[in-house]
Amino acid sequence: MSEKKAKTTTKKVAKKEVVKKTHTPKKEIKKEEVKKEIKVEEARTEKKAQVKKEETKKEATVEKKVVKKKVYIKKVKKENKQKSSEAKNNQVEKAKEDKKIPTFRGRFGKANIRRRNKAKWTKWRRPRGIDLDKGLNHGFRPKIGYRTKKDTRGIHPSGYQEVRVENPAQLDNINVKTQAIKIGSTVGKRKRNEIVTKANKKGIWILN
Repeated sequence: MSEKKAKTTTKKVAKKEVVKKTHTPKKEIKKEEVKKEIKVEEARTEKKAQVKKEETKKEATVEKKVVKKKVYIKKVKKENKQKSSEAKNNQVEKAKEDKKIPTFRGRFGKANIRRRNKAKWTKWRRPRGIDLDKGLNHGFRPKIGYRTKKDTRGIHPSGYQEVRVENPAQLDNINVKTQAIKIGSTVGKRKRNEIVTKANKKGIWILN
């Protein structure tokens, strides 16, 4: 019996010793788990960063192939040569007519507000109302005899007849002696330069 007891005691002691060696507290286990999770997350973040770098490199190469540098287009200056004799005569005749034509102004509103130096009140508007002052100091009324001559009617102050242009091909039908071009506001810089260069070669007068 003594030998059996001794064997069992030795086995128990050995088991206890093994348990002591292999047993770890809960706090240490949690720390190890946290460390493992941190390592896994770091590895994931590194992989994501590498994937992003590769994608950005691919996008940059694609953009370099597709995108081109914008070239700055210089504006071509107009070279208006000497006016034709017809344009000069029209300019002189129109200046004479402008002196004769009186200012037509509507007789309404207050006289101290409605002044001649303001462009808004130099235009003719039909007077509406009963108690309006109809004196000559308020302006003349338009009549049939005040109309301009057919020769100088609708002519630009420069003496030329104004023609709107939006295309270089439209310059072929323009008379250099009597007509001048006005480039449309919606025309781009490249096409405008083409129109100006062609007009400078032909000697066409440019108004704008």
